[in-house]
Amino acid sequence: MKKIVVSSLAIITFLGVHAQKMVTETYPNGNKKAEGMIYGDVNASTNESKEAMARTAAAQNKDGKWIYYYESGKVHSEETYDKGKMVGTWKSWNDNGQLSSEINFNTGKAVYFHANGNKQSEGTIKSGMITTGKWTGYFENGKKNYEGSYNDQGQKIGTWLWWDESGNATYEQKFENGNLVSSTDLRKK
Repeated sequence: MKKIVVSSLAIITFLGVHAQKMVTETYPNGNKKAEGMIYGDVNASTNESKEAMARTAAAQNKDGKWIYYYESGKVHSEETYDKGKMVGTWKSWNDNGQLSSEINFNTGKAVYFHANGNKQSEGTIKSGMITTGKWTGYFENGKKNYEGSYNDQGQKIGTWLWWDESGNATYEQKFENGNLVSSTDLRKK
């Protein structure tokens, strides 16, 4: 019986300390800056030392949908977390409302856009915003700018090819673990 009481108290204490809490940050003008849920030690006291508050903040994880805003009140980005882990589809917009990026952490597909709506780059990305695998970049006119790959640590690897806005090959570069090994100017041929 004593073990049950002690276990019950431990569970109640854990649930009281590790819970969800809605957080809303605001700009000086009163408009929302960000809002979403945190999961973790939500019972922080403002009477604690700065070090204690920093430890408490570090123990808190974003959870669920988070929305960030421009100071004007327009939505800047939407992100989804599962107890601190990046999940789902994240989107961000320019201040004019044009989609600027879309990243699906379930599939790893990431697309970034120019202000005119054309693709700027696309490839794969993993939690932590680490680019991996093959990436292709584009000029605003839609023509290919570059193509190359990243390793699992987000470092350039292998052969990277570059083009000008007219579609002419300009450079070929070779990388090993993020280090440039060689570069060939293809415009001189």
